[in-house]
Amino acid sequence: METQLDDVDLKIIKALQKDARASLRDVAKETGVAVGTVQNRLSKLRESSVLKTFRPVINYNKLGYVIDALVAIRMHRHKHEELIKKLLKIPNVMDIFEVTGDVDLIVRVQFKDPEELKAFLHKDLTEEFILSSITYTVLTKIHKRDLIQ
Repeated sequence: METQLDDVDLKIIKALQKDARASLRDVAKETGVAVGTVQNRLSKLRESSVLKTFRPVINYNKLGYVIDALVAIRMHRHKHEELIKKLLKIPNVMDIFEVTGDVDLIVRVQFKDPEELKAFLHKDLTEEFILSSITYTVLTKIHKRDLIQ
């Protein structure tokens, strides 16, 4: 079921997108509503799962993870869940997308060097039900947008 957001909800979300650590008082000041209103609205946004979590945005490049790659996988459909379960156990797998088109999954991975990526491709993607895979290395992330701006 779709959750309807009003202008106050949107202002609160925008304020938190700028600084998720902002105090209720700071959010109230920026949005022009009372602290109690912000607190009530945040509770409702969490309960409705509009706000799923508050967590830091980590710059993995600063931690040495300089290889960001997308792996497009074509596979036998009957083994789909089995591969997803395996991929979920690999810490370097950042995202798994089920997609339409010529491939079944697109997996985003991050590694410290090309050798780690190579090991992943040769060790973890060797299942007999994987028909093919194509790896794209991200050179530059050009744009990321929040839908609510």
